[in-house]
Amino acid sequence: MNPLGFMSYVYMGWSAEAMAENACKHGLTSIQLDPKQKLMVMDEEPFSPVRVQKLRSIFEDKGIRIVGLSGYTNLMNPNLAKREDKLLQLEKMIDLCSEYGTRYIATETGSLHPTNAWRDFEGNRSPEAWDELLRIVDRLRSRAVRNESVLLIEGFALNVLAEAEQAARMMEQLGSEGLGLIMDPFNYLKEEELVRQETVMASIFDCIGSYSPIAHAKDTLYDKEGFTTPRVGAGQADWNVYASLLADRMPHTPLILEHAKPEEIADCLQLIRNAFEAAESSGKAKDAYGA
Repeated sequence: MNPLGFMSYVYMGWSAEAMAENACKHGLTSIQLDPKQKLMVMDEEPFSPVRVQKLRSIFEDKGIRIVGLSGYTNLMNPNLAKREDKLLQLEKMIDLCSEYGTRYIATETGSLHPTNAWRDFEGNRSPEAWDELLRIVDRLRSRAVRNESVLLIEGFALNVLAEAEQAARMMEQLGSEGLGLIMDPFNYLKEEELVRQETVMASIFDCIGSYSPIAHAKDTLYDKEGFTTPRVGAGQADWNVYASLLADRMPHTPLILEHAKPEEIADCLQLIRNAFEAAESSGKAKDAYGA
């Protein structure tokens, strides 16, 4: 099974010490950390090298490696002044990557929606939006290259980068120096694709797997509220399919739990382990019968 980790958001409002202690008890060995997250340690100095070393040592002392930073922001914020402020903040985080012991920092692309970065907007599909996104990502990628870091882009069905095919096209257009992707099929699944997840997830892996040093663990849900990505087991994604693809194609990639509450971690991890066991059993059966 892939090494298991967690996003720091799972423990929102916890100190870094309490977070590391609890995660260690669950057997989690890696973290995708948001340096801006409050109440961890030295909140008044979010980009201080001293704070970086304190956070890093707290987690490493519990056997938890920082595999990436969470720099999520709306890269396409239609308010240009706010967009620039966030881009400058993200560049500060890129500069600190190596201090955290990782090369990777992740963000989603965001939306041109005037009030909500998680809602779709017809302008998101325009050629102009795509060109602007490439310009912004290339700026950040260049900063990452100068710091020997890698910017990881996470697509989302309601954002400007909405499909795995687009993510692959971005990599072709900008190149892989200082740039990669997050393996998160839950963000890409369309409602009509839920009935053929084996084919669709395999296609997502074909498109972005080779560029993805981190994978995410959550779910896909379509209901009367629309499209959301809740915790593992709270949606309609076929985890047996995902586990099988990870085991076959990306077996050493850290699998990062997100969108769960601390009290839900044990159940989520059990569902993940069950999926990997089912995938392993299915693989043995295919081998036995020559399928």
